[in-house]
Amino acid sequence: MQNDPIDIHCPHCGQVAQFHEPFRFTCVIRYSEVPENAHLWGRVVVEELYPEQFSWTQPEAKKPTFHQDGADGPGYRLNHRGMVECASCKTLEAATISWPEDAYWKWSIDGHELVARNRDHARQILSYLRERKRAPNRKPALRNIPTVMLTRQMAPVVQSKVEYALEHAS
Repeated sequence: MQNDPIDIHCPHCGQVAQFHEPFRFTCVIRYSEVPENAHLWGRVVVEELYPEQFSWTQPEAKKPTFHQDGADGPGYRLNHRGMVECASCKTLEAATISWPEDAYWKWSIDGHELVARNRDHARQILSYLRERKRAPNRKPALRNIPTVMLTRQMAPVVQSKVEYALEHAS
């Protein structure tokens, strides 16, 4: 499972900050032995990355289940509780966020919302928008682009907004 930080607005200074999940989730097959400070959750190894702030409590789910974008139910909710790190104001603290509402890279165009997890993801989206002939089967990172934003009329508008944001962000 991908463990890259996501970019949010710093709660203190408003600049771009990284939100880090407090745990790393890895398939048990990738380990010859489970690392120290790690827990088994079904066939998933859960490593505590910030044990002073967050200790692992196994969810009441029969098998490892992950929820995103505010979905509830038994399992672990990603992009919710973790550590916020801001290079601008030197913040490193435990925080609870609302994803995707707190996303730094977010555009609302004609009632449709586009969200990127971080600067690299925004660049991937921009590159995809620039392609003349786009592959019909998008990579997982590009599947959440609203189809209407890929139309001949709207894609240039979206492209210019993403370009502007990338050029002018700190």
